[in-house]
Amino acid sequence: MANAREIKLRIKGINETKKITKAMKLISAAKLKKARALHDATLPFFKRIQKTMSSIIRRIPDIESTYFDTREDKEERIKGYIVLASDKGLNGGYNHNVAKLAESVIDKEHSIVFPIGKVVKEALLRGKFNVSEEKLVDNYIVDVDTSRDITNYMLKLFKDGKIDELHLIYTELESALSMKPKTMKLLPLTKDAFEDADETYEKFEFEPSPEQVLDVLAAKYVKGVLYGGMVEAFVSEHSARMNAMDNATTNAEKMIKKLTLNYNRARQAAITQEINEIVSGASNI
Repeated sequence: MANAREIKLRIKGINETKKITKAMKLISAAKLKKARALHDATLPFFKRIQKTMSSIIRRIPDIESTYFDTREDKEERIKGYIVLASDKGLNGGYNHNVAKLAESVIDKEHSIVFPIGKVVKEALLRGKFNVSEEKLVDNYIVDVDTSRDITNYMLKLFKDGKIDELHLIYTELESALSMKPKTMKLLPLTKDAFEDADETYEKFEFEPSPEQVLDVLAAKYVKGVLYGGMVEAFVSEHSARMNAMDNATTNAEKMIKKLTLNYNRARQAAITQEINEIVSGASNI
């Protein structure tokens, strides 16, 4: 058994770690609240775009758009993957689960990967994936401007034929304790996805034409889906970090209790030894 002084130093070190984990939990809680507020604020706008696109498609079923081009006749199809994770660790298995899903679904030979988040970028580079050299964002920041810049870049690649499909890999928050990485197809869009979005009939007049309006709305729709995915991933990250830091704090408290018990035993053993030495010394006089 370690002596009382060594145990006391360990208790002090664990207490310092406990303070850090509690602070990180509070920070993640604040960021989690902010992310949910952002998501709730943009949801009505996104739903309105979806409803308007549904209205156009239902009234003009044969309408053509670049964003609905499936390119089925193309032999060498290139898929683009936007992979959302985190710039930092200490969030349980959050980053690992995203990287694991990405590695299982991405075809290395016919895909281009656009990672957002330093941790997942490094993991995909180690896995020898075709990671885009274009730096979309330096850090994983959730805001409308960032999602717009990424969307514009991806739409250009799709229009130019450099990618034929675009997929998003992110983490969905199912509950406060359950997060699940998933993949979602962003491009090309399918008309079936908008069949049930328009529940009420509204009469619209489109200027300059339904096709041009649909192209504008489709770009905004993709941006909205991407932004929603970024917010969902951000919420999941900080929920995972909250849980991880909460578990770390609980484990620290358990270790402190155990070490405190050992400290008291060591201290008692030292006192008993001193008493024995005093008694032995007195008996020899």
